[in-house]
Amino acid sequence: MKIDMHVHLADIELLLASRQEGRISHSTRHLTRILQKTSSENSTMTEGSSLNERWIKCLIAWVRESQLDKIVLLAMDAVFDESGNACPERTVLHVDNEFVCSVAAEQPEFIFGASIHPYRKDAIVELERLIKKGARLIKWIPSGQYIEPDNSRCYPFYEALSHYGIPLLSHTGMEHTLGTRRLSFNHPERLVPALKKGVTVFAAHCGVHLFLHEPSFFKSWALLAKEHENLYGDSGAFSIVTRIPCLRQILKDKALRDKLIYGSDFPGIPSPLWCWQLGFKKMRELSGINNPLERNMRVMQALNIPPEVFERTHKLLHIKEEILSNDR
Repeated sequence: MKIDMHVHLADIELLLASRQEGRISHSTRHLTRILQKTSSENSTMTEGSSLNERWIKCLIAWVRESQLDKIVLLAMDAVFDESGNACPERTVLHVDNEFVCSVAAEQPEFIFGASIHPYRKDAIVELERLIKKGARLIKWIPSGQYIEPDNSRCYPFYEALSHYGIPLLSHTGMEHTLGTRRLSFNHPERLVPALKKGVTVFAAHCGVHLFLHEPSFFKSWALLAKEHENLYGDSGAFSIVTRIPCLRQILKDKALRDKLIYGSDFPGIPSPLWCWQLGFKKMRELSGINNPLERNMRVMQALNIPPEVFERTHKLLHIKEEILSNDR
């Protein structure tokens, strides 16, 4: 089963309303433009009673028309302070769990990826509630959500994740969408406490940078991935000229290749025109594919990512049903 385990689901209507009210950041404004551009280029978006419904219809069509079997739709929890109080004034992007859960529940092509800030006073209760509603992983962007992954406040949450067999998908490396300066929170070494407590961790982007002048955490991820059996890395937004060298290092090293899982980071998928290593002819050919989910898969296949990378997530997104049954 082929799964794209890194697809961001945005509430477009909420984003547009926030923009009109002047409550939207520059980076979120950019995300809104990407979503609008993508939707305007797709004919399936022309029918439907609301913008969100048309957008979801579009996602369904893209999955069904692609090689993919399923996609994981990701929520994004708000920022919470160290006392467990919500901080709306510091929250750049909030994609509500209930919104994502309701969308994922309606289509077999969708898998619910929840987001729970570990500093929340009800973090473990919320985790148990969302697992029962179908959550298969937890998503974080530490720098954007002000989560310090090696802070002891996270430890009880890690124990709960390990207990229920729920993986953690945590952004690693530079981050440009949420516009925060706490980029040290995205260092893979910060995830060591989670790994030691038995959590299966997906390091989004394998710690790579985007621009050459930025620091890269890729070497740290590679060392940790070899040291910890339960650490993986995803291929999100890897199809760009500055990141291809790291991808090639992964593919040449069997130990790292066995730790790579497929994710697109939609809608932040680079154009094939940014992947110069493909050659001009192939870049133009792949750029002609209108379906962004299929286009990204084809780019990854052209870069020689083996079939098992696309299928590995199916085995990793596993909930210990017997534990859940006992807890109920």
